[in-house]
Amino acid sequence: MDTLDIVKILGTGIAGFGFLLMYLAYKLIASLVTLPKVNPAILKMINRYMLVCFIMTVTVGVFTFMSTSYKNDLISNQEAVIKSKDTALNILTTSQKSKLLADSVSKATDSQTIAEVQSRQNSYLDTLQKYIESQHNPTQRERFNRYKTSLSTIADSLTMSNVDHRRREFLREKYVTLNDSISRLSLKVVDNQLPGIIK
Repeated sequence: MDTLDIVKILGTGIAGFGFLLMYLAYKLIASLVTLPKVNPAILKMINRYMLVCFIMTVTVGVFTFMSTSYKNDLISNQEAVIKSKDTALNILTTSQKSKLLADSVSKATDSQTIAEVQSRQNSYLDTLQKYIESQHNPTQRERFNRYKTSLSTIADSLTMSNVDHRRREFLREKYVTLNDSISRLSLKVVDNQLPGIIK
């Protein structure tokens, strides 16, 4: 018993407890064998007890293995769902941040502010592009790239000083419309990833 760590053995659960009982029965038999006169009925009873402990340990071990395998599969499935929901949340958050910056661009009056905000929005659009490309949907990817290119072109036009007021207002409306389209596309990407989450 000196070499066994009883706490660790019992820490494995019922299987460890069964093993410990079986080991103690074995040690009892080993100590009785050295005695000169031992009642054979006692040895027989200890052997039966040890057999019962063995059967209990094996049975519990098998059920523990089966239950652990099931739990590991369940945890793996839950991990995939959590990762998918985390990605969906990141897509929606990035899309919302991009939309807020788009509103700033549409209200900005000077070229410097428009250029700075557009630069920040581009980083969000790049992040969204990575998520959309990871979905392996060529239609969505092509639409997003078209929207992104159009946004960049409009932002460049808005920074030019020679654009008249009427044209500038049209470009701002178009800029907002394109960002709304990107938001809707982001919702579609999330719905494709997690069907039923967007209602």
